Amino acid sequence: MTIQCSRFVKRKALRGQNLVELVLTLPFMLILIFFIIDSGRAWMAYESAKMAVRDAAYTASIFQNPEVGQRQLNVKILSSGLKGSGTVSQVPNQHAYRASIQVEFTPLFGEMAIPTISGPIRLLPGAIPITYSNVTDVALY
Repeated sequence: MTIQCSRFVKRKALRGQNLVELVLTLPFMLILIFFIIDSGRAWMAYESAKMAVRDAAYTASIFQNPEVGQRQLNVKILSSGLKGSGTVSQVPNQHAYRASIQVEFTPLFGEMAIPTISGPIRLLPGAIPITYSNVTDVALY
């Protein structure tokens, strides 16, 4: 009879243990999950900028006209939802075209900071600049 009583007392004393463990681990798990999501969004923005620049330089080299490449770059920027601008130009004295882009990626939790006595410690900036440049050569036969 005393064994059952000690089991009951032990179970009653540990009733809130799961809740305490959840409260202690949940913030770290949420930070990890949101970091993974935001890293994926940043990688997607970088890849979108890279593909827009490569496509614009290739289009300009095919048509041998930087204005056509600029239009293609503007279309790609608008369709990918990026905020920024880019340029397409011909490399001087060559049959090559250069395209470059600069966009800003804003994290989900931008300007995240920890307030301290000596001032805030910034964990994330408000916007992350992404720049990419590409040169495509024209093969003349």
